[in-house]
Amino acid sequence: MLIIEKAKKEDARAIHDISRELNISYAKDKDKGVLLRIIPEEYIEQNIDNFIAARLHGSMAGFLWFNTQYPEELLGDTILQGNIDNCIYSEQIAVKREYEGLGLGRKLYEFIKVNNPDKGILVLVNTAPEGNKASFSFHTSIGFKTVGIFHKKYFCGFEDFTSKLLRL
Repeated sequence: MLIIEKAKKEDARAIHDISRELNISYAKDKDKGVLLRIIPEEYIEQNIDNFIAARLHGSMAGFLWFNTQYPEELLGDTILQGNIDNCIYSEQIAVKREYEGLGLGRKLYEFIKVNNPDKGILVLVNTAPEGNKASFSFHTSIGFKTVGIFHKKYFCGFEDFTSKLLRL
C-alpha cells in the first residue's frame, strides 16, 4: 500500500540514503535521472518539516524536499519568462529505482497541491553541462511549463550550469 505523508525525524537516514543512491556521482543509470546534491542526514533532521515521504509496503520509496518559495539567492541568476509568485519550490524529488513507473513522483506533487491548493510548484531541471532528460520529461508530462532559465558559472560542482525553471 502506498502512503504519502509528512516525513518524520526517523526517516532522515532513509532520505539521505536515497539522495546518495541517486546522486550524479553514484547513480549507475544516469539516463533515468539523477540528483545533484546529497542531503546530509543532520540537515534533514533539522528541516524535517520540509520533507514529504512516499512509503510503499512500509519501505521508504521516495521523497520530496521543498521550501516555501524560490530561493532569493538564485533569483539574480534566473531570467524569468513567467510568474513565480505564490509558489512552493521543490528542491529535490526522488523515487528509488525499483519503484519508478508507479506514479510516486506524481503522488508526491499531488500531496503538495492538496495541502497548498492556492500555490504553484516550481522546480529546476538541469539542462547543461549534463542534461537531466528523464527529469525534464517527467515534469513536463505532468503539466510543468518553463517559466525561466537559471544560469550560473559555477553551481553544485558544475561549470556553466544551466537549468530550466518549471512551474506547475
